[in-house]
Order: sequence, then C-alpha cells, then structure tokens
Amino acid sequence: MGTEKSFGKEHVPNWSSPISTGGRGKMPSNMQKMASYKSQIEKIGTPISKEVYSKLSSYAEANNILLSGFKDFVGDIGVIKQVIDDIVVIARDFPLITSGKTAIELKLDYDMGTDFATTKGRHIIHLNAVYYSDLSILNADYTEGVVEGRFVSNTDWHSVIKHEVGHVVANIYHLNPMEIAKEVLQMNHEIQVLEYLTDDLSLYSTEFEDGREIISEAFSGYYGKAGNEFADKYVNRCIQITREGGTR
Repeated sequence: MGTEKSFGKEHVPNWSSPISTGGRGKMPSNMQKMASYKSQIEKIGTPISKEVYSKLSSYAEANNILLSGFKDFVGDIGVIKQVIDDIVVIARDFPLITSGKTAIELKLDYDMGTDFATTKGRHIIHLNAVYYSDLSILNADYTEGVVEGRFVSNTDWHSVIKHEVGHVVANIYHLNPMEIAKEVLQMNHEIQVLEYLTDDLSLYSTEFEDGREIISEAFSGYYGKAGNEFADKYVNRCIQITREGGTR
C-alpha cells in the first residue's frame, strides 16, 4: 500500500485525513526510546561479511525476492531469511508478489523513526534497520502493540511483514480493501465496517476510513494463524477473487 500512518496507545481513527505515507510502529512520543535503540545498534559492531551477505543475497534470489541496503546489515541474517520465508508462504496464494517486475523488494532503511516497516510504491517494503538488527527489540515492541489491541491478537513479530505484504497484494492485484470487507461482512456502510473491526480485528485496521489497513491486518491475522474469523474469511475471499482473475 505505502499509505500507512503510525498510531499508538490512544487510538484516534484518522477517518477524515488524506492519504499519507508512513508505517506501522510506535507513537512519535517514543522517538526518544527509538533513539536509544539506534544508539545500541550502532555499537553492535561491524556489518556482516561479504561471505555472509552473499549467502543472504543468494537465499533471496532463490526465492525471487530483491534485496537493497543489506551490505551494511549488523544483525542476524537468519531473521531476514525468516522474513523471506514468510513472503514465500503468502506467494503460494498470490504468486505475482515473487514474479518478474512485481516481485517484492526488501529495502533496509536506517531512517524510519518508530515504524517497524512500510510499503512504498507498489512492491517495495522498507524494513526498519534498528528493529531488524535486534529481534528482541522488535518482538518486545510488537508484543506491546498486541497487548494494547493495536494489532491482531495472537500474532507475533512475523506479522509485521505479513501486514506489509497485504499492501503489496492490494497494489498488484488492484484490490479494494473496504469493498471486500463490506462483502464479507454483508454491510453497506464504511462506518459499520470500521466499528465492527475495532473490536473484531484490530484498532490499526480502522485507522483510515477508506479501509486501506483492513487487508494488511487481515493478512497479519490469517497468515499469522491467529484464529481470527474475519481475517480468515477476508483473505480467503481475496484468494478467490484473484484466482478468478478479477479485481474488487
């Protein structure tokens, strides 16, 4: 999607704001905390070796995923391999995300503030280098969001990439997240859908009145095996639509 916006502990739906770019993470009030995180990461040491980078690059290439900015990565490449594996699972249902010009590109970004990740353009997913260099930080902050109801219950840090891939799928397959939600819920009005999802999916899914975050949070729940009834029905409908060659 590439049109996300952060929010945190106090949920104030942005139902009248214009489309803007951003990402899903913590509140701007946590910038000081993020600065501390970044300082810790900078002290970790030297970037991965050429040999280790080559292994990561080969792994991504074998799975038709593009990489950008990882030569200076200071974290565990096993984490990035898990991210790639999560994308591959979703690609079984939506093959265009690892195909040709629409293949997902993962871009390591050192200037993302408090966002975990964000999607820009049609298929470029920016990963926050601070979070992905230290899995304990990412896991702790994501879990905090789950506990607060901002993100889908029973999901973990893996759902960050699953969320972003939902945006890529919407972009590439030309899906309208709100219209699909109306169909699944058999509701006619956007406000009905948003009010329902506040309690039955996540607060973040209702951040924008056009429903752009519904598909991403549904992907988070479905591929995260969260047992969320709406997410399961929603993603299954997306799969059906795309397999029939349609858009919605």
